[in-house]
Amino acid sequence: MDKQLCVLPCNGLDKSLGVIARVVALNLIEKKPDINLICPVLLNAGDEKNESNLRESRTIVIDGCMTRCATKLIEERNQKIYKRIFIPDMSKKLKIKPGTSLKLSENAKKLAEMIANEFLEELEVSEKEDIVIVAKTERMDFFDITVDKFYFQVPKEGYFFNENDCWIKPDVNRALIGITDYLQNQSSDIMFVELPEIGQEIEQFDDVGSFESVKTVLQLISPGSGKIVAVNKALEGHPEWMNQDCYQQGWFAELELKDFEEDKELLMDGPEYFQYMKEKILKEKELLDKEKED
Repeated sequence: MDKQLCVLPCNGLDKSLGVIARVVALNLIEKKPDINLICPVLLNAGDEKNESNLRESRTIVIDGCMTRCATKLIEERNQKIYKRIFIPDMSKKLKIKPGTSLKLSENAKKLAEMIANEFLEELEVSEKEDIVIVAKTERMDFFDITVDKFYFQVPKEGYFFNENDCWIKPDVNRALIGITDYLQNQSSDIMFVELPEIGQEIEQFDDVGSFESVKTVLQLISPGSGKIVAVNKALEGHPEWMNQDCYQQGWFAELELKDFEEDKELLMDGPEYFQYMKEKILKEKELLDKEKED
């Protein structure tokens, strides 16, 4: 890998998680001075130097919260992400609470340093083995809804969904499958995946594999029928990608489709699934609110 590394933190400096994202970026640069900093404010304003750095570098994205503003800056430019760091996930993984103050506590500073150190260790291994950590992302348009502190997205087009909150993205006679933003939110932090066997023949609504979170073990229910021709082996080392980027980097398996036109009759498109998901989320919130009142 001969491309320069750059780091793009989120610009949410009005929140503690955004401040931590900035400090992680500065720690990375201090420990590895050949990493370039991309300013999110200047990038958003169209600054050519920052745009050029982004185009010519491998980009480390640091998102502070569920708005994922740094990731969105990349998606808007249809660029590749080399590595995504999501501060809330790292906080849970490292078991350090960051606090809410804009003036970082010692715990928050420790968290930022540990995140930077962990990434640099992973970087050293990946460069030795010539492994690309993060796959290409595409620019996508989403329906979205925020309920309390949770943020949910559904792609507007290109994806189809079953009532089990799993998606399929067809492309001619093949398709990727995975879990939705709703399901990854409900699952909480995903710690382990069990992928299907390549060559396995499956029918629509069969169990394809499983994933284990801190809460439970769940099955991925296939929205389509066909033969497994590929699996996302990278998830075995990075199951958190199903939380961080469930519609692209966190794909689960690839199918050689059997008859998608027939399968599609039992699926929802983006607008239909968004309404289905929204109604489910609001109903769950209503039940929780009633429980609190009681």
